[in-house]
Amino acid sequence: MTSPVIDTHCHIVPPDMWKAIRSAGKSYGVEITGDEKRWIVRLEGSTHTRPMYMPLTHTTDRLAAMTRQGVDMQVLAGWVDFSGYTMPLDLGIKFSELQNDTIAGVVAADPDRYLGAANLPLQDSKAAIKLMERAMSQYGFKAAQIATYLGPSRFLDDPALDPFWQAMSEMKVLLIFHPYDEQPAASLKEYFLHNCIGYPLASTAAVARMMFGGVFTRFPDLMVKIPHGGGLLPWLIERFRHAADNRPEPRSKGYKGDPVDVLKQLYFDTLTFKPAALRYLIDIVGTERLMLGSDYPFEMADPDPIANVKAAVPEAEWEAVLGGTAARILCGQAGCGCGAH
Repeated sequence: MTSPVIDTHCHIVPPDMWKAIRSAGKSYGVEITGDEKRWIVRLEGSTHTRPMYMPLTHTTDRLAAMTRQGVDMQVLAGWVDFSGYTMPLDLGIKFSELQNDTIAGVVAADPDRYLGAANLPLQDSKAAIKLMERAMSQYGFKAAQIATYLGPSRFLDDPALDPFWQAMSEMKVLLIFHPYDEQPAASLKEYFLHNCIGYPLASTAAVARMMFGGVFTRFPDLMVKIPHGGGLLPWLIERFRHAADNRPEPRSKGYKGDPVDVLKQLYFDTLTFKPAALRYLIDIVGTERLMLGSDYPFEMADPDPIANVKAAVPEAEWEAVLGGTAARILCGQAGCGCGAH
């Protein structure tokens, strides 16, 4: 392979970021309680608490895992729980800057192994655009992670986000969508169902709202990557098509397209765990819309993500899926280690 193997679905809380919020959390809108055995985190503007997942901060273990997996580079995105969209805007900006600055520090220390993805304050389109411009010009970031949860009553088809989508299209930023929900249905609060069912559902709902709300029609050049092999989208796309043809609601805001064409505009990671599921996604969108993804370092990560790709994808297309497509979109600057410049 001439392109590096690039894992596009990875998360990090840089050690310097964790140190900063441990010592001055209040100034960033972060409340930390508990102790070394179990830290509990809450962000300003939210009542939701979550235990801190410490492997996110372990950079030495990360490099060892990459070597073991055969992964040359990771795209480092923040912990989706730290998206901070419900924070007051000033704190959301400051918290995003902290994440971007510290992720950039990890990338700069090992540019042959890492690429960065920004966190952006989607509370305000102008602020989010400004931070992306800074991350791109100062750090060379060409990606940003976008959480699907903006609060209990605001969604990604909000017209107030149109300037943001327009800017991201023009800047050619890869938007790495990731599900998140602070208010899962009561039926999903046990058995880890908020993740197993709720997360794929959240991704699916976000894309469906943007599709029927006309976002992908207004911004056809928007580059969006959906995790977990597209969540439920591959399995529900024919239901969406049937609804669009037989019910008035999906087209109530003027959407006139074919839902399957929207899927072919998107990118997807390969995190399906089984080759058969990945092959089904390929049947719909083709291998040219796929990028390797593992969800490192969580328990729900694929410990051997390359094997799933090689079992599902024709050998002639391994290079594109394992890194070529990601390198074309995300790399290109001297010293990034991708070989695409």
